[in-house]
Amino acid sequence: MKVHHLMNPRSLAALSAIGACLLCGNAQAGPRVTETADALPTRDCELEAGTTRERVSGVPALRIHEAVFGCGVGLNTQVNVGWARATFEGESASGYALMGKTTYVMPETGRTGWGLAYGLAAVRNSSNSLRWQEAAVSLVATRELAGSWLMHANLGVSHDRDAKLNTTVWSLGVESTDTLALAADVFGDDRSRPWLSGGVGYSFGGGFSASVRVAQQFDQPRVRSVSVGVKLVF
Repeated sequence: MKVHHLMNPRSLAALSAIGACLLCGNAQAGPRVTETADALPTRDCELEAGTTRERVSGVPALRIHEAVFGCGVGLNTQVNVGWARATFEGESASGYALMGKTTYVMPETGRTGWGLAYGLAAVRNSSNSLRWQEAAVSLVATRELAGSWLMHANLGVSHDRDAKLNTTVWSLGVESTDTLALAADVFGDDRSRPWLSGGVGYSFGGGFSASVRVAQQFDQPRVRSVSVGVKLVF
């Protein structure tokens, strides 16, 4: 399950947003940022792990490590559990998420598929306290383009419990489905300028793949991100 809003590493407050990283964030393993509309088939599972390094010029890097495990549970629905840990200037925070996705119309040739992605996230900070912080829901859509290309679109809202703040999140992306896969996404929210990302992934067979992705935000100062990830489908 993909998530798509990177954090700004300019202050320690970014670490407390690690739950948002899991739900509307972007430390995931694949070359693509935008969530797809197709849920995992029943009893199919996947495990993703990745690491992301974000940096603003002249500021120490924010590092995020993430793992997400999910399985299809029937009724065109999958359930995921996620963990992420962020470190910045010697401080750290961990996030945990329970996420799901339900497909109402499966994407097929000539037909747009769509569904809902949703989740809750909790954060454990340096004082070792754990509390629910973030909830999110998004409409997700996928359509096949010419050749081996797919287009994905997401539109949703997230709620931050601490800030008592609702944020609209969005994403639009394309990807190829070849063994050597390419992806490009533009994504963001209603409170900052958007991000642009590009990635490449390679499928080694047996359900195993790896990817690299780079992204940059259009705000000033510019935030740049590099992510490396692996994925196993079984």
